[in-house]
Amino acid sequence: MKNTAGLTPVPRTIGYAIIDAALRWPDRTALVLEKHEASFAELARQVTNSARSLVGLGVRKGDHVGILMPNCWDHLVLSSALNLIGACAVVLNSRYRGDELRYVINHAEIKILFTSGAAKQHLDLQAIITECFPELMEWDTSKELQLKAAPKLQKVFLFDAPASCAWPDENDFSLVAAQTPDDDLARIVESVRPDDTAFVIFSSGTTALPKACMITHSSITHVSAGIAQRLRITADDVFWDPLPLYHLSSHLPLNACRQVGATYVCQTHFDASSALAELERVKATVCYPAFPALTAAMIDHPDFSKRDLSSLRIQLTIGAPDLLRRFANAIPQALQIACYGLTECGGICTMSSPDDTLDQRVERVGTPLPGFEVRIVDPDTLEEKPLGERGEILIRGPIFSGYFKDADQTAKVMLDDGWLRTGDAGWMGTDGQLVFSDRIKDMLKIGGENVAAAEVESFLAQHPKIKLAQVIPAPDDRLVEVVAAFIELNSGESMTAEEVINHCSGRIARYKVPRYITFVEEWPMSATKIQKFRLPRDFSLHAMIKSSGKTN
Repeated sequence: MKNTAGLTPVPRTIGYAIIDAALRWPDRTALVLEKHEASFAELARQVTNSARSLVGLGVRKGDHVGILMPNCWDHLVLSSALNLIGACAVVLNSRYRGDELRYVINHAEIKILFTSGAAKQHLDLQAIITECFPELMEWDTSKELQLKAAPKLQKVFLFDAPASCAWPDENDFSLVAAQTPDDDLARIVESVRPDDTAFVIFSSGTTALPKACMITHSSITHVSAGIAQRLRITADDVFWDPLPLYHLSSHLPLNACRQVGATYVCQTHFDASSALAELERVKATVCYPAFPALTAAMIDHPDFSKRDLSSLRIQLTIGAPDLLRRFANAIPQALQIACYGLTECGGICTMSSPDDTLDQRVERVGTPLPGFEVRIVDPDTLEEKPLGERGEILIRGPIFSGYFKDADQTAKVMLDDGWLRTGDAGWMGTDGQLVFSDRIKDMLKIGGENVAAAEVESFLAQHPKIKLAQVIPAPDDRLVEVVAAFIELNSGESMTAEEVINHCSGRIARYKVPRYITFVEEWPMSATKIQKFRLPRDFSLHAMIKSSGKTN
């Protein structure tokens, strides 16, 4: 397979899907993002030009390159270009702050970081990065960076930069493309293999710090093909997905569309009114908000009844059965589809089928996608549970290849025979459908984001007044769950809830900041451990901060 640049990517790589789609459906619309759109041929041209610039900068196969951007066209092109040349796209959560951002950039050994000023009025990423790395304020851009907190980072690009900014921008990036001969680019592209790492995506786990999941080209390609097959996506489909580009929930559908010639529609940020308008404008056939807060915002919006959504045939949302029935009733011609997965399993491992009954599609999370196996075991003995009996969900198939620079944590979740321990609980029905129950591991699900309780607890305990913190989920109408923190102070100390919030603000992502705070002097204990399930759940419905015990 060749294109005008002479590129011949290896099958089962993401680069292959990009070039193959350009050859098979050159004039079909590949991508839409608000006012921007491109055909498969045009998108491949832009991705190839971006790949030339990356190679001109010295980026090679296996290098880690960070993207810290809101959803935007540059993000989509850059991540695809990195995939094309076999570099690792480290897609970073744009809500990371302070210690978190320093940690992930350093831990992932990012060589070059791309960021953007496109959303500066809402999110000043340049200021956030400079606060993390003060040396950037005096950076001589003709030289490589020398950052104590991120010694591997050599350069930062700021696209859509203000005229006063001295950092390299998209024009500087484009200029280096001329330094890459066709033969060099072709040789690099041809060297990429399916088992090479395509993405590094940080996922909160049961440890105090986010873990860097390594996702291969083969995993992305395989899972994407399974989604396309299960949802029967064809070149006639328009797949609308408002989810962030630091999630597999965007990259899997994007690659599914590439494989079948469908159009992928992305949003810069979610707004219910503009989302409904766009669904009508592009005549979307698949609606993929995934998280109930987004779906609820749309169907509860005054514009919902005014929009023509008759083109929709599929809507995919996860959530409680009663909620999913409500969504199904709101758009009756669009089949409600559910799924189950996590970053470590490659994003999605089970999914409903359009042939399933409504009860199955709202009460269960589907059958395994092609290539996946699911088992339910006793979490202590790992012995298999009978059908219908609750246990830990284990997955085997095209899963992640481990946590970057963390063999110990990888060994805790990866069994010798290839099974992944999810830490989630559920059971298998007699119909072969998986039922997700809850989480065995100590996790919160906040607006679709996995947050480890240990991560927030560890951060809170850094305050000199705090002796110990314990975090549990509190119910929330919009985000499903928010953080509730129980805090024990050091002897003789006093503290207010406001002080706790001030300690968190700007240093951890906003969605991880506690919404409910209770000060305690003693804990419900077993012989050796705090029994979190015995912590009170009487959260105030009227105040976002609740305090009791030792306060000023």
